[in-house]
Amino acid sequence: MTKKKKAPTSWDVARLAGVSRSTVSFVLNNTPGMKISEETRRRVLEAVKILDYKPNAIARSLAKQKTEAIAFFVLDIANPVFPNMARGIEDVARHNGYTVLLCNTDGKSLRELRYMNLMLERRVDGVIVGALSNEEVSRLARKKNMPLVILEHPRLPEHDVVYADNIQGSYEAVKYLIELGHTRIAHITINPESIIVRERIEGYKKALEDAKIPFDENLLKIFYDQVNEEIAINELLSLPNPPTAIFAFSDFMAIQIMKILVKRRIRIPQDISIVGFDDTLANLTIPELTTVSQPFYEMGVKAAEVLIERLKNPDLPIQHIKLTTKLVIRESTAPRK
Repeated sequence: MTKKKKAPTSWDVARLAGVSRSTVSFVLNNTPGMKISEETRRRVLEAVKILDYKPNAIARSLAKQKTEAIAFFVLDIANPVFPNMARGIEDVARHNGYTVLLCNTDGKSLRELRYMNLMLERRVDGVIVGALSNEEVSRLARKKNMPLVILEHPRLPEHDVVYADNIQGSYEAVKYLIELGHTRIAHITINPESIIVRERIEGYKKALEDAKIPFDENLLKIFYDQVNEEIAINELLSLPNPPTAIFAFSDFMAIQIMKILVKRRIRIPQDISIVGFDDTLANLTIPELTTVSQPFYEMGVKAAEVLIERLKNPDLPIQHIKLTTKLVIRESTAPRK
């Protein structure tokens, strides 16, 4: 059996270059304040090349007190909302010399906390959370001086937060339906414990108020537990004066509503106009879905930029950054007949 060749060490590099091991470390880590001559630097780098020396990442991180890695806690990477966020984070991280560790939490607070403890053990430099479920994670981050950036919610004053303008996005969607002549506009949504849900309800109500259309609580369908679009549609269509338009909390919910309506031979948009929120799968539906586009990639970019800024300067003021949304008009909306 062939004996496995031993990997070269920093001692080997030092011997070949004719310098001390600490000089090798100073050169490879670009240690600030250390005066290394160009000739010495050249000899060290040439020895590294000849020996094909690969520095030990763990040792380097201990020496530099940083791992050049950040973590992204995501609820579920299979959810079409999150891949663009992750891409934005990774693009900025890679450009700045950081790697990204992806952690799927499935929205489970205990798993979120376990990941946080694991990241502290692995000494990652910072964490971005795509919606924080467990505020114990926040307390732990503060206690251990771990920079933490939150995407969307909660809007904790002690952490940097990047989020989309849900109120304005919702407002523009409902305002557009009103401009098409719709006055009976339903909103189907989920548990309002989430600030995102509350903000979208607020935008919905404000658009009605500004148009002097009375708010009808029968047109607001909130599911506190399991969402059931079939129940919502049954209740809405059984009203004496049913809606002519529906604004859904998300694209996924809007698509479920469209499927139910199509099965009932209710035409979209001729009979009922539909608007979603997110712009994830909206251009894959028939008809294509009018929706509010969220800047998911830009949110990821901004979250990573804010985190890296804080790693460079921990004393920067806390930032809560609100990004704009955009109404994308497609085929699922039409003027009221």
